[in-house]
Amino acid sequence: MTTASRTRPTATTTPRVARTGFLFLVVGGVAFFAGGPLHPQGSDEGDKTEQLHSMLVDSAWYPAHLVALLGFACVAAGLLALRRDPAVHDRLGRTLSIGAVVAVVATLGAVVHLFAATQAADVEHGHTTPLVAAFMGVETIVNPAWGLMIAALAVVGGRTRALGNKIVMPFGVLGGLAFALATATIAFVDTFDPLFPVAGLAGVWLVAAGLVGLVRRAPEGAMS
Repeated sequence: MTTASRTRPTATTTPRVARTGFLFLVVGGVAFFAGGPLHPQGSDEGDKTEQLHSMLVDSAWYPAHLVALLGFACVAAGLLALRRDPAVHDRLGRTLSIGAVVAVVATLGAVVHLFAATQAADVEHGHTTPLVAAFMGVETIVNPAWGLMIAALAVVGGRTRALGNKIVMPFGVLGGLAFALATATIAFVDTFDPLFPVAGLAGVWLVAAGLVGLVRRAPEGAMS
């Protein structure tokens, strides 16, 4: 009876929404990591417009970006859920709130990214449609902001132990910064394209941070 009376309150005081948030981060991290290898490589020949067109007409474009959209959406859902948990929100503060906003915007941007392939003919002829312009904005502004957000969450979350820890923190920092730099410059130079594989570390951090959170917040009754 003594054991039951001690574990039951713990289970009820552990917010289910927090565990859901961490689970979303795990799924989002897996999807983000998987989206990298699935992404069409494109041709190295021609200028940036020709290289972009070669990716847009690749049959891998839609599957890769559907997986990426799942990743962005799950990260956004996870951060929004964690904002409702005082134990996480109080420690991360504005970093979490800003991160959730960026994640939602990035999810909308991933939808734009997905349907950019419908503009392949316009891109081939050098035409700039509203969707192409939005696509370029997502690529060079929104995606870099998402990468910086991941790096910031990794630092603050690792230091406060509210999201991940100091052991997994470097994965988020390196992956987030690599994604930010690679996406911000891809439309202009090829110099930082090799950073895209490194950006996959952001997915590793999301999975690790989510798993650490699930273990920390698991009801004691479930652990016995």
